[in-house]
Amino acid sequence: MTPRVFVAGTDTDIGKTFISALTVKKWEFDYWKPIQTGLSEDQGDTKTVKQLLRESGGIPRTSNIFEPTLTYMKPLSPWRCTVLEKQSSINVESIEIPVSENERALNGMIIEGAGGLLVPISKNSFTTDLIRKLDASVILVARSELGTLNHTLMSLEILKQNKIPVIGVILNGALNGDNAAALSELGVRIIAQVPIVKSLDEAIDYIPTIDLLTQA
Repeated sequence: MTPRVFVAGTDTDIGKTFISALTVKKWEFDYWKPIQTGLSEDQGDTKTVKQLLRESGGIPRTSNIFEPTLTYMKPLSPWRCTVLEKQSSINVESIEIPVSENERALNGMIIEGAGGLLVPISKNSFTTDLIRKLDASVILVARSELGTLNHTLMSLEILKQNKIPVIGVILNGALNGDNAAALSELGVRIIAQVPIVKSLDEAIDYIPTIDLLTQA
């Protein structure tokens, strides 16, 4: 099976979309965000990923950028969106990997989540259930600043409890060598530190090559 990499965050607004676009460009993977909320406030992450890629040389020729399966207007968890927008409850088991026009893509796929790992998708399901359903491994995006030790370790513990394979952690934000060193000493696999930049091109060399996935 081709690699499925779920980009999860320790919190909301953690930089998952930028990291998703960055890994799509570096690895020439497909991109898919299964559930998009908050369309009343911005264009959505799929359009943002396309924009970031186009600003840095274009979408890789072999990459498919799939549209979200489910979309909601309010900037809330999927569960609360369905309740407040009077939509049907989401059945995680019904969410399927998208298919290209010709056949199921042979590329690996970057799958971007919504918020943190315990964001409720329905009253009885969470992001962790979606990751398991999609049979994906996780790259966890964490802030580089103060507080990241607690948030990162808690998130990794949730993944461990749910028996979800973890590729590693990407620290996003102002470079902080001590936090990276501390997490490493605590047994966390830091696969990249991505500083604050304006474009994908400025950050592309911080992401390791695709060989990383075979070592997960």
